[in-house]
Amino acid sequence: MTTAPHWSSIVASAASRRNMRSRTDLGEPGRAFWEVRNLNMHRVVGFPRVERSFADAHGLDAEIRSVLSRNFKRSWWRGIAYGVVASVGTLSLTPDDLRILIDVRENAKGTLQWVILVTSDGREAIGVHTWVEGYLSSVYRAILRALAERGCQITSAMKEKDELMRVLTAVADGRAAALNRQAGVS
Repeated sequence: MTTAPHWSSIVASAASRRNMRSRTDLGEPGRAFWEVRNLNMHRVVGFPRVERSFADAHGLDAEIRSVLSRNFKRSWWRGIAYGVVASVGTLSLTPDDLRILIDVRENAKGTLQWVILVTSDGREAIGVHTWVEGYLSSVYRAILRALAERGCQITSAMKEKDELMRVLTAVADGRAAALNRQAGVS
């Protein structure tokens, strides 16, 4: 079974594959962060090392967004997206509960693309990912794969598009199909 000291190394290993660097300068006790930032992109993976349970998803959401907003700012010229792994005493939340945490499109506060909760004994993990594949998606999958390899039972779910995104992607798909027909591409 996974033990707490290994979780940080699992997250660090997955984040480093995407050229994310550890941020040890932030002064957030009980938390670790990995970041990649350039002119076009700002991505962060967070890992609270303090084990605690949350009564509901709203409390977890408030905690995550508070910590992230204190330490990472969204620039007007580039968005910011996050992934979060949290150690919890027990899993009292379900994938349906966690779906409210996940953003389906960019927003002014930063986009939470995925969250993974792992029990303190390392036997279970729940993850929820947004509908769109992004820079941090491979980190999400690598963490879940590493936990599964250590005997952790994994439940993974996806948050689907909201109504606006369904309309916009349908329009974009239709436009792409029309352009392909016009160009003679099958």
